[in-house]
Amino acid sequence: RFANDGWLQELPDPLTKLTWDNPALVSPKTAEMFGLANQDVIRLDYSGRSLELPVWILPGMADGVVALTLGYGRRRVGRIGAGVGFDTFTVRSSKTPGFDSGVKLTSVGRTHPLSATQDHGSMEGRPIVRESTLTELRSEAAAPEAAEGAEAAEGEVGALGVYPEETEHFSLFQTHTYDQGHQWGMTIDLNACTGCNACMTACQSENNVPVVGKIQVARQREMHWVRVDRYFSGDPSGNPQVVFQPVPCMQCEDAPCEQVCPVAATVHDGEGLNVMVYNRCIGTRYCSNNCPYKVRRFNFFNFTKDTPAVLKLAMNPDVTVRARGVMEKCTYCTQRINRVRIDAKLAGRALRDGDVKTACQQACPASAIEFGDLRDPSSRVVKAKADPRNYALLEELNTKPRTTYLAKVRNPNPDLEGVV
Repeated sequence: RFANDGWLQELPDPLTKLTWDNPALVSPKTAEMFGLANQDVIRLDYSGRSLELPVWILPGMADGVVALTLGYGRRRVGRIGAGVGFDTFTVRSSKTPGFDSGVKLTSVGRTHPLSATQDHGSMEGRPIVRESTLTELRSEAAAPEAAEGAEAAEGEVGALGVYPEETEHFSLFQTHTYDQGHQWGMTIDLNACTGCNACMTACQSENNVPVVGKIQVARQREMHWVRVDRYFSGDPSGNPQVVFQPVPCMQCEDAPCEQVCPVAATVHDGEGLNVMVYNRCIGTRYCSNNCPYKVRRFNFFNFTKDTPAVLKLAMNPDVTVRARGVMEKCTYCTQRINRVRIDAKLAGRALRDGDVKTACQQACPASAIEFGDLRDPSSRVVKAKADPRNYALLEELNTKPRTTYLAKVRNPNPDLEGVV
């Protein structure tokens, strides 16, 4: 019933990371057996019915199984959802609506383009997502990555939100000093994140983020300000583990984007935020090239040009609607910070922990996101950053991000290891 909702059509599937389509899902071994690759079109024959649709290889799928997604391929649904995807109801039987055996799979010999926001599940040897087990975490012989994360979580970083000056190294970056005021920071608990993508839709709604369509997504031009990366660990042909990692703007202390903008469109404010001045931006995209986290989005087209007037009334009036040629990104919902600051001032009181909630934090059903003032030692975000699991993404680049992660900890039953 939500097939005509552009937000949901462009929201990536948590596991496949596909948008605007519903291919047949098969395991790597099944694809190898039939000589299939991603986007190859197959014909499914079942109980006297047939359907042609592309295939997508998904680690963790059971071998010899084809999974279909219902709800796509609708013909009369509206301007957005009509003709999107493939109607898998045509091969569904009322006697066996969920699953059955006896399907025949045949390669057609052509391909159908699919739009994915992430086409790999490997971290390529980099400690992007840090994982450990409960036994290792309690042991003195914990992994070096976990120990480094623990060291990074202690000291002034958690208490003040400012990184200690490294006197033994010369830095090319301007040193930011924060004499007064709030210092905002965030943590994301990978142990709690389920990859549901609620944060992405909440951010899209809050910040008037446009829908760009299947063709632009295929060109890696999706506009979401926060993405949820998906990684597999273990044997992709066996029973791999899955971990999800939301990635917004890191709000770096030593922000590489700020150093290269020729018009000072991206600047550092007194509360530690890396903010955007949209009407200064001239679209050089230098900031995006210099961002190691790839969290900046560029308006290649005027996506809101043809937005109906009635729909414009549904946009958040507190957030600027960006035009073509402008770079945009997460700003910790600075409009919410300002709104709460004004309300507190009118009430004659100081800001309290929990007064400000970012859109992604508010929408997260697992409470994986903590946000608050790093100068408040009693705040939940400061306590989260004091967790031994706390670490900074790509911290070896010395960008000193305000957003950090809590490493994922698994607790497998040793008696069940190797049991399928």
